[in-house]
Amino acid sequence: MRNMACRAVAQASLVATTASLDDEQAWPLLLVAGWLTTAADLVQQADALEAVLV
Repeated sequence: MRNMACRAVAQASLVATTASLDDEQAWPLLLVAGWLTTAADLVQQADALEAVLV
């Protein structure tokens, strides 16, 4: 799950970089927020899974 979280953060940074070059529309920033939310959720799930397996 942490690999997927790292990919989500990488995707967010790619979208953020692209968004900064665009016409300053709102939707690319919503994509960044979505990817970062996904990353946070995946890290929380990984932590919960580790707690159960320990």
